[in-house]
Amino acid sequence: MKAISHILILSYLFFAGCAVEKKKSDIVTTIYPFKAIIQEIVGDKIEVKSILPAGADPHTYEMLPSDFKTIQNCAAFFYGSEALDGWAARIDVDNKIEMLKLVPAEFLIEIKVHNHFDDHHHHGDDEESLGIDPHFWVDPITVNSMLTNLLDELVKIDPNNAEYYKNNADKFSITLFELDEKLKEETADIIFRNVFTAHPFYSYFFERYNFFVAGSIEIAPGYHSTPKDIKQLMELIKKQNVKAIFTHKQHSDKPAKVLAESTGIKEFELDPIGGVSGRMTYEEIILHNLDIIKKALK
Repeated sequence: MKAISHILILSYLFFAGCAVEKKKSDIVTTIYPFKAIIQEIVGDKIEVKSILPAGADPHTYEMLPSDFKTIQNCAAFFYGSEALDGWAARIDVDNKIEMLKLVPAEFLIEIKVHNHFDDHHHHGDDEESLGIDPHFWVDPITVNSMLTNLLDELVKIDPNNAEYYKNNADKFSITLFELDEKLKEETADIIFRNVFTAHPFYSYFFERYNFFVAGSIEIAPGYHSTPKDIKQLMELIKKQNVKAIFTHKQHSDKPAKVLAESTGIKEFELDPIGGVSGRMTYEEIILHNLDIIKKALK
């Protein structure tokens, strides 16, 4: 009888331990900025892991078998969108959450192709939309707009800590508004505001703080500029008085180097992903890139 009691007690402890473990399951994200944003809210209550190494491109990442196992075993898997990390969007699991869908529609911007060789400086009737730009996290105000929806998802995962998460979300919101004020102040006296990018990865920031992306070498992942494209881009850089072309750490910058050398402008590397020393918090990532933008354009 005692032996049976011991077995029942051990069984209870085992299954109870499993329940606790399940409750404390990790959250997994594709890229580091999503981890940084979510960690601000969950604090030390849930561990958040990002799959991609700091230097990997989310557009072209090839998932490992161990990544799939990690995704299967987590409480929730946050990815960007089909246009950002499509390999993640296509994974057949029930626990995935699309970050872009948490952003209110009025804060989203589109990737647009302009007819650069007319007299229009900004948006005109000749624009062609390539869909919603998925790189929303580079603008703190857009990140702030999604906090309520993100909080709702996190509370579903761990309702027992709802008040803690709400308090953290409120604190993070204040940080984001303060960061926005700093960015407005730091960019206000920049004279040259026409920029070029390797591809449209920082448009939310540039639009928020009144810069103009005169063009991009690669409009969509996998698109390769033709010699004719490069020639037109060279003409456009001169016409729009562009002072810098911005590449990013996770993407090949060879075409940008050719374009920069051919036109005499400078190339500067931004890091929208972070996850390395000095770029561990969301705020650190944004301020790191602010410093580079100021250096490039002042």
